[in-house]
Amino acid sequence: MLKLIIKQTKWGVFGALFGFTIGFFVKIYLIDIVGLESWGKYVIAQTFSSFSETILSLGIPFVIIKFIPSFIENNQEKASRIANVFLKYALTVGSGYVVLIYFFSDYINYFVYGEIDDLSWLLFVICIHVPISMLFGVIISLYRSKLKIKEIVLYGTVVNVTIRALLTFIVFQFTNDIIYFVIVELFTQILVLSIMLYSFNKNEFSIFLKSDTKEVVTDNKMTDYGKKMFYISVVSFVASQGLSFIIAIKLSSTDVGAYNILLTLAGLTTFLLINLNKVFAPAISRLFYEKKYNQLNVLYKKTTFLFNLFAVPLAVIIAIFSDEILGLYTAEMLAYEKYLFYMLVGGILSLAAGSSGTFMVMAGLEKQNLKIQLIRAFLLIFLSLLLIPIIGLLSVVGLFVISNLFVNGAQVIYIIKYLKISPFSKELFFIFGLTTIAMYFAINQEFVFQIFHFITVPILVYVCYFGLLFKSFKKLVKEIL
Repeated sequence: MLKLIIKQTKWGVFGALFGFTIGFFVKIYLIDIVGLESWGKYVIAQTFSSFSETILSLGIPFVIIKFIPSFIENNQEKASRIANVFLKYALTVGSGYVVLIYFFSDYINYFVYGEIDDLSWLLFVICIHVPISMLFGVIISLYRSKLKIKEIVLYGTVVNVTIRALLTFIVFQFTNDIIYFVIVELFTQILVLSIMLYSFNKNEFSIFLKSDTKEVVTDNKMTDYGKKMFYISVVSFVASQGLSFIIAIKLSSTDVGAYNILLTLAGLTTFLLINLNKVFAPAISRLFYEKKYNQLNVLYKKTTFLFNLFAVPLAVIIAIFSDEILGLYTAEMLAYEKYLFYMLVGGILSLAAGSSGTFMVMAGLEKQNLKIQLIRAFLLIFLSLLLIPIIGLLSVVGLFVISNLFVNGAQVIYIIKYLKISPFSKELFFIFGLTTIAMYFAINQEFVFQIFHFITVPILVYVCYFGLLFKSFKKLVKEIL
């Protein structure tokens, strides 16, 4: 099982690295042209669009991952019908939503955001993403159900990111209006979505056939699970993106844009975990169903150690080159450096929990996870409304870090209590002991770097980690191979 997970995850890691690398330079190029304020308005509209998609998706991607694998094994025709029901729902409901936004975008801008200049039209155009993203959610979940991570990476990342980057570079030779970036994204997503739908229908199983919505609605197990995941996804979105929504109302567009860049950099350390979860979710569901808890425990420990070994040194490297990285976007970002340090440290601590969230929703702990997310969402909204007008962006960063630590800690406690498994190992503790020392020097150093340092320093950091943990890593590699 570990070998299968790693084999599939390496495609996800490749896709994440490719997507971030290209996206990193595209964002730098774009923000330099449109400015941090315009980028902030884009982020505001994007957050609203994402929240709308979360509400309208009704937890369908989770339902697909949970039930479609067993349908494929036992009744592939039923899997085809269920997939078609979800595709039709996404297209119909998503399109209706776009029509509503066309008529109400001015009111949303006025009553929600206090009438930000030029936001209404941007809000409408970005919300065209909603039906496309809903369809993407369905088709990507279908690929994940078949453990076709390679195809997701090739189509959803490599093709998508490459075309978007090329078009962005060409288009913004002639304009500085952020709306054209949205148009580029829409064109690219529609093209890639069409390719993925055609490829899945041709190579896996038919998803364009006659179906009846009643087959889903009357399935109590599916609808009950869908309701749970809908509540969890909405609450999780509010808990994770509520800060972004509130600062769009309470702070300037410039601060919103800066916070988005900080999230991007801090989130880089979790790219491996995110891609591991994409493969791990069906595996957890299967092993839990078969009651193979010892195997789950071993997988949890080994995968947590492995992605921490790759991800934690990356956080150290970002901290070392923080001045240089932030300066690439715009000189204004240097004023936000201390916030990046706080978020990196919080992200490193959160990594110790491993795939805790995936375990909660795939191993029968959905109610407990919903409880955690509800507490997080309530406290975030209450404290952010209270503190942001007084402390500003510092309170946002602090709440972001503390809330993530609370969620991961609570999830691990529940997992240990109910499943009797944990992510902790002596190798993991060694990584965090080493990182405490490394981060202290990374944050406090004032070294003037030369060009060659950008190659040698990252290599030295990884050599240090892998050298000190060589025996454990070598043993794990032998198991995989």
